[in-house]
Amino acid sequence: MSLAYAAPYTFPPPLGETIRYAQPSVEDGQFAIARVNGTIRLVQVSLSTPASALTTVDVKIFRHEFIHIFRYLECRTLHPADVHIIELIDEHHKTYEEDSDTVFLAKDVMERISKLTSRAPSAAYPQQHFSRMRRR
Repeated sequence: MSLAYAAPYTFPPPLGETIRYAQPSVEDGQFAIARVNGTIRLVQVSLSTPASALTTVDVKIFRHEFIHIFRYLECRTLHPADVHIIELIDEHHKTYEEDSDTVFLAKDVMERISKLTSRAPSAAYPQQHFSRMRRR
């Protein structure tokens, strides 16, 4: 007596060209001050991303380079828990040069960003605060 096993199922080859991991598209987006993984950043949020707590968010992240100048750092798709939009930036308070991926911010926006970054708690602060309290 011989046992016959069914042949394992093999998936047919894909039709046409396979799609690789796509880079997020943030060509049209609103600029904002956001906390990304705990760090204050200038971001451009994709307008095509639906507003939902369960949907990933496509953002362009810009790094602070000099005084009021920010340059493109990277484009990422983030989980909603990793990004918190603090303030949307009005079109009149920024200039975006798309060819060089450079953003220039108005003075009042820079003041708000500096206040936010100066208020960011450091890892050493709670220990220093606690040690001062014990001495009293």
